[in-house]
Amino acid sequence: MRCSAAFAALLLLAGAACPALAQDTAKTPVSGVFLTTRYPAFTVRAGEATTIDLSLHDYGRPPQTFPLSVDGLPAGWKATVLGGGQPVAAATALPDTDVPLQLKLEPAADAKPGTYPITVKGAGEGDPLILSLAVTIGEQLPAKLTATTQLPALRGTATSSFQYRITIANDSGRDSTVSLQADAPQGFETSFTEAYGSQQITAIPIQAGKSKDVQLSVTPPRDAAAGNYPINASFNGDGATAQLNLAATITGQPRLSLVGDDGRLSGGATAGESTTFNLVLRNTGSEAAQDIDLSASPPSGWKIEFDPKSIPSLAAGASQPVQAVVSPAAKAIAGDYQATFRASGKPAASASADYRITVETSTRWGLIGLAIIAIAVLIVVATVVRFGRR
Repeated sequence: MRCSAAFAALLLLAGAACPALAQDTAKTPVSGVFLTTRYPAFTVRAGEATTIDLSLHDYGRPPQTFPLSVDGLPAGWKATVLGGGQPVAAATALPDTDVPLQLKLEPAADAKPGTYPITVKGAGEGDPLILSLAVTIGEQLPAKLTATTQLPALRGTATSSFQYRITIANDSGRDSTVSLQADAPQGFETSFTEAYGSQQITAIPIQAGKSKDVQLSVTPPRDAAAGNYPINASFNGDGATAQLNLAATITGQPRLSLVGDDGRLSGGATAGESTTFNLVLRNTGSEAAQDIDLSASPPSGWKIEFDPKSIPSLAAGASQPVQAVVSPAAKAIAGDYQATFRASGKPAASASADYRITVETSTRWGLIGLAIIAIAVLIVVATVVRFGRR
């Protein structure tokens, strides 16, 4: 029994020590400078240049500068280390920072099929950095393009601009310049731009194994009828082709206009009196307009009323006669005035017309004026006759 108890205590102590040991091991920090690549073994074609991404990373060490070189190149091969797109002979490793580099490799045109070991070296203060690469000369991958989009079908009105974000991937072993083309129904305008760009493009360069985003803008004609419209995008480069079938759904939209029944937007009125102007409200859009209200902005002191004042619905292509009863101010001076007639409905339908109104003074006031003058003359004549006898 005592032996069993002692053995159990020993197991408990060992169990308590193992997690602590594992925790200490997990906390052991990585320290040092490393030269790495994601793809240390790759295939290229004889006579064609390729570029390999490298990375210089410093884990917790002071800044160091490493002269860089490439060893083991077969006869006729060329290799250049690039930094920031320019050839570099050295790179500085900064603490906890990745320094991106590239190796541009140009195999000889007569290189035989096979695998060639190549070494990229960085000579530092301590042990040199060594990155071993295995370069295989083989057949080039066939050209291949793919095009994808997350939103292939968009919906909007005839006044909308449909924007399609498209990702083009060059899944081949060589760089390619990809031409861009879009086929749309007659009257539709199409254009390509780089993602987040504004400059229109017709082609875009894409490196081997990389992808780029472009944006296709489609603008329908303003009179496009409601319906579904196919948009076909095609991409071509180095014998490879990718197709993408898109769709634009155009919803109906009312479009109102307000004019005189004879086409004119002018008329005459008399100060202090009501005059009726005949108007026509038209819906030239592709959807009915609902809950249309008529209003006006008249000159100060004027009064304008409509008959009817509101229209519940006006179908696409339909028209509705409207009367505007205009009453200029009684003291309005003769001359030209402007009143704005408006119609507003749903969804998002409106129209306005500036109507020129020529005001004349009322003949009634002229007659009253003549009567006053006549009475005054009679009074003067009567006074002269009466006092003239004396």
